[in-house]
Amino acid sequence: MKVTKSKFSLSRLFYNDKFVMVFSILVAFVLWFMISANSQETTVFTVTDIPISLPDLGNDLVFFNTDDLKAEVKISGNALVVAGVTNSDVYITASDTSSVTSPGKYKLNLVPKKSGLKTDYTFESTVTPSSIEVYVDRYAEKEINITDRVDVGSVAEGKYISTTTFAQQTVKVSGAESYVNSISEAAAEYKFSETLTRTTTVEASIVLYDVNGKEVSPEYVHAEKTSVTATIPVLNIKTVDIIPTVTNAPGSFAFDSNYITVAPAAIRLAVPDDAEDLTDTIGTDPIDLSAVDLKNNKYTVDLQIPSGCKNLDQVTKADVTFEADKMSTKRITLSSFTLVNVAQDRKATVSTKSLDITLVGAKEQISSITSANITAVVDMASKGSFTGIAEVPVSISINSKFPMCWSYGTYLVDVSVTDKNAVQASSAESSAESSE
Repeated sequence: MKVTKSKFSLSRLFYNDKFVMVFSILVAFVLWFMISANSQETTVFTVTDIPISLPDLGNDLVFFNTDDLKAEVKISGNALVVAGVTNSDVYITASDTSSVTSPGKYKLNLVPKKSGLKTDYTFESTVTPSSIEVYVDRYAEKEINITDRVDVGSVAEGKYISTTTFAQQTVKVSGAESYVNSISEAAAEYKFSETLTRTTTVEASIVLYDVNGKEVSPEYVHAEKTSVTATIPVLNIKTVDIIPTVTNAPGSFAFDSNYITVAPAAIRLAVPDDAEDLTDTIGTDPIDLSAVDLKNNKYTVDLQIPSGCKNLDQVTKADVTFEADKMSTKRITLSSFTLVNVAQDRKATVSTKSLDITLVGAKEQISSITSANITAVVDMASKGSFTGIAEVPVSISINSKFPMCWSYGTYLVDVSVTDKNAVQASSAESSAESSE
């Protein structure tokens, strides 16, 4: 079969509607371009969003808050030229800044200038706006302490609001020198609408104030941070007993309010949740029990408030009285001593044959104590490799059946310490001499 090839025909294209439409648009654009390029008619075009560029000033003076200022201007010229002019081809600046010599507000007239490669056009009008008001000052910065202006509102019954803490203590402010110097306070502000029942953390706004308590406008000064993390501790109110702390007491000693009175006997504390189960009593500065007898029986001592707790009664001291009329003293002679912590290569012997001690305690307990209820412990830990005779302190331990009794005063005994190796060598030499 014979195949007939179709021939291209330009005339046929003009019977195609789509081709005719495209061809017409192209011809129209070419004709418009040729006419516009050769036309002497002037076209007016508005260039918008032109950044305002202000010159550098002397004497360390700078303009403030002018970075976002923009203006517009009308230009005229050939249609093809002006249509291609953008805001990067024009810049707007102050016509004259010679009067700007010190800090303050100034009104500056604006003028347009060509800044790009496209210059074949003219400015048709003045700048819009034709002038701007600017603030001029020197740059300054300083650190300001953050103060607490958090408005708690109310707290649940049985709870206590403690001092607010902040994630940072200061904030840096910077900007126009006159405004920076006027700032006297950087307040952390937040207002609660609900009743607080537990420790709460919020983001508090930082607001700047001058010495008169007036808020400083952020127009020419700003803080490096506009907020700070604030923690408002909500503590539990709890009444705790005061138990005097004593030193040099026998291991059997136990506080008994029938014989030792404390005034006040208890105080109110604000206690964090994590310490609630640990805080039933508080102690005092230590009282040396070995110095307490029927005459030296009254002490005023500082209270030891646990960390994180608040003393709501603001009582800092307690009066501790050992009730002399309910106590008595007793003299006992000891003749048996227990040596501990003697070095392995040393032999120690107490040279003191007897030691008289004074006991103080509750009348009904102390009357029954005998030397059999007392252990006199001589600790040799501090003597190490010492040899010879030395005075060593004695620690008095009383049987646990007598919890309100203790020894009055301090006691020493003589201890003789020898070198075991030297004793053995001496014995060996004596044996050798005897055999000869």
